[in-house]
Amino acid sequence: MKFNFNFDFLKSKTVHQSDRADINMLLGEKTPFAIREAFRTLYTNVIYLPIEDNCKKIAVTSALPGETKTYVSINLAITLAENSDNHKILLVDMDMRKPRVARLIREKFGLDSKIGLSEYLAGITEEPNICQTSIDNLSVLFSGASCLNPAGLINSAKMTELIKYCEDKYDYIIFDTPPVNVVSDAVLLSNKINGYLIATRADYSSVGEISEALDMLEKVKANVFGFVLSDVELKKTHGYGYRAKYSKSDYRYYE
Repeated sequence: MKFNFNFDFLKSKTVHQSDRADINMLLGEKTPFAIREAFRTLYTNVIYLPIEDNCKKIAVTSALPGETKTYVSINLAITLAENSDNHKILLVDMDMRKPRVARLIREKFGLDSKIGLSEYLAGITEEPNICQTSIDNLSVLFSGASCLNPAGLINSAKMTELIKYCEDKYDYIIFDTPPVNVVSDAVLLSNKINGYLIATRADYSSVGEISEALDMLEKVKANVFGFVLSDVELKKTHGYGYRAKYSKSDYRYYE
C-alpha cells in the first residue's frame, strides 16, 4: 500500500523559527481543520496497512534534515492516540545525535526527562524510562543523552530486547529517526520494524536525493509505505480554502 499526503506549510526556506512557532506545529485546539483532517486521513491509512503483527512498528524518516519528519512523527502519534480508544501508542525518539522530540513534548505536555533510549541501550538503566503524556493512550520514550555511537546502540541486541518489551504493551510504536541520507541510524532499524513513512517537502529535496534515500532503504529490503509531503500550496476546492501557516524544524548534523 502506497499513499501520499500534502500538508500546506509555509513556503519560507527558514528551517527553524521560534520555540512557540515550533510548538504551534503540533496538533492542538487551534490547529486548522484541514491539517487535523489531513492527519486523520493519514491515521486511517496507517491503521489499514497490511501489517499482521499485533504491534505495528512504523518509522518516520526523511532524505534530508529539515523536512518536518519530527512533526509528522509526533502528530501521527497524537492522532493515533486520540482516535483509537483501545490502542496504546508509544512514540520513540531515536535521534540520539540531535533529538527534538524532548523539547517539543516538554512544551506540549510539560514532560521533562533527560533519561531515555540511550541510557537503556547502553545498559545504564534496567528498564526504558517511558513517560505517560496527558493523552491517555500516548506514551513517549525520549532519546536520552547524546552518545558517540548511536548506530552501534541501534544495531545491538538491547534494541531488539526493547522492541520485544514494548510489543507486549503497545499497539503502535512510532519511531522518529534521523535522515537516511545523513546517517545510517534509520536504515539499521529496518529488520526490527514493519516499515517506513518518508517525510519530504516540496521545492526542498530533489528527486535525486529522494531516490538516494529510497535506494538505501531498498538495499536492506525495507518496506516503504509512502510519503508525507509538506509545503504544497493547495487550491480552494468544494468551498474549503484552509491554509496552515507552520514553520520548519531545525535539523543539523555535525560529524
